[in-house]
Order: sequence, then structure tokens, then C-alpha cells
Amino acid sequence: MKEIDLNDTVFTIVSAYPEVRDALVKLGFEALKDDKMLHTAGRMMTLVRGAKMMGIDQTEIVAVLERLGYQVKE
Repeated sequence: MKEIDLNDTVFTIVSAYPEVRDALVKLGFEALKDDKMLHTAGRMMTLVRGAKMMGIDQTEIVAVLERLGYQVKE
């Protein structure tokens, strides 16, 4: 099973699992549409910090990732 750690950077997660990018954009991580943002801010931003900044419920992120077949580590 594929595992995603919410404390990893967005860049690390998307690099390992590119298919997750679209799901994150739909959840509200609109900046990930831009490759430059992924390669700059994404290298420093974790999913936990990004969710807090954008007001996205972390449990919703976990639920979506689990529906996609990922084991989520918090």
C-alpha cells in the first residue's frame, strides 16, 4: 500500500505520487496548478501547514487520500 505522511512537503508527495496533485487542487490547493509554485513553495510547505493556512479540514484531506488508496500517516 502506498503511504503518504502529512508532514512531508507537498513537493515530496507530488513527486512520489503525481496523481495526487489533481486531488489536492480540487481540495483547495489551487497554487499547485502552477509548476513554479510546486517547485518553490511546495518544497517548504507540508500538507498540514498548507491545510491550516488555507482553511482546509485535515480530515477531509485524509478521507480523499484514503479513497484514492493511500495509507495516510499523521
